[in-house]
Amino acid sequence: MKTIFFLLAGFIMMLLMGTVYAWSVFRSEVEMVYTVSTLQSGTPYMVSLFFYALFMMISGKKLNDYNTRKLAFIGFLLIGLGWLLSFTFNNFLMLVISYGVLIGAGVGIVYGIPIYIINKKYQRSGLYTGIILSGFGASPLVTAPLIFRLINEFSLHQTFLIMSIMSALIFLPMSFLLKCESCPKKTNTVEYVRYNAKTFYLMYIIFLLGTTIGLMVIGLSYQLGTFYYGFSSENVTFMIALFAVFNGISRPIFGWIIDKKGFIFAIKLSVWFILLATIIGVINQGQYVILFALSIGIYWFNLGAFLVMMPSGIKSFFGTTFYAKFYGKMFTSYGIGAIIGTIVSGVLLDLFHQTNVLYGFILLLVSILLIVIYRLNNVIDNNILN
Repeated sequence: MKTIFFLLAGFIMMLLMGTVYAWSVFRSEVEMVYTVSTLQSGTPYMVSLFFYALFMMISGKKLNDYNTRKLAFIGFLLIGLGWLLSFTFNNFLMLVISYGVLIGAGVGIVYGIPIYIINKKYQRSGLYTGIILSGFGASPLVTAPLIFRLINEFSLHQTFLIMSIMSALIFLPMSFLLKCESCPKKTNTVEYVRYNAKTFYLMYIIFLLGTTIGLMVIGLSYQLGTFYYGFSSENVTFMIALFAVFNGISRPIFGWIIDKKGFIFAIKLSVWFILLATIIGVINQGQYVILFALSIGIYWFNLGAFLVMMPSGIKSFFGTTFYAKFYGKMFTSYGIGAIIGTIVSGVLLDLFHQTNVLYGFILLLVSILLIVIYRLNNVIDNNILN
């Protein structure tokens, strides 16, 4: 019963924090209110994801069985403050700081805590991790329509205020639930001895490339549908909610797959899905709304898969003793991926004004991904034989 309650609480926390994935709904309004370009409007999103990843690493080094509740309170406080300052200042630079730095840092601090507790308490934790993280991925199912309606009925800045109030009322009391009760004190370090730094760096490249693709497409989903392909804003907002379902359900699915089939099988399967989505996008070019929804939905699905495979892979190869340290370092790939994806996609679309170049960039990353996965598989096989 305690496990079910914790999984439910973790899911709700992630659901509320996952508003970052609904940035594409904010983006068009931000461009009009602040008179900025496509590249500039992606800056708060890019900075938020960077600080999210950075503070995952920082808090990962500090995280232990005794300070989970304290760190969660600090993280939730930063999220609420970020929304409040976004409302207070009518300045694009302040939006980058408040939404990007403060909210990103707050999410980064809190995000790893329920995952840390789950991985400390359960040996086969892939499915449980996936259930909790499905809340983050499915967040736009709730938040995208909510934000779209709030912006239309009130304004961009009033929406920021409402989000601040909601954060204070919901997040801060929840921080008291994040206590690592009954976490095992002894862990097995055999995996850390067997798998060396080369394994970590290859995994890092894989997650960097995978999250670059996923975050780039998620940040552009609304604009691709409305501006480039001419679908109505209402339909695209509905689709984003649907994409959130894809992102959410992929996490327990791939958590189960990695528990049963292992990391390499799961990561290969995910990359082939990404290739399929890209081929559909290149062929369709926005002609058919169903194929557009399928293609973009697969990208969202696979970002969720990558984010559940990351903690499970770290635990499989390096054990639980060093889990928080390695997971924090690995998550910096997420922040770097956000920067690369946002800048490159913004520059390509501002220069060429067509989506073919975007799909070409994705195909390049997929090719590199397959090479690195092949190399990682060889390294793992050699370790097993030795």
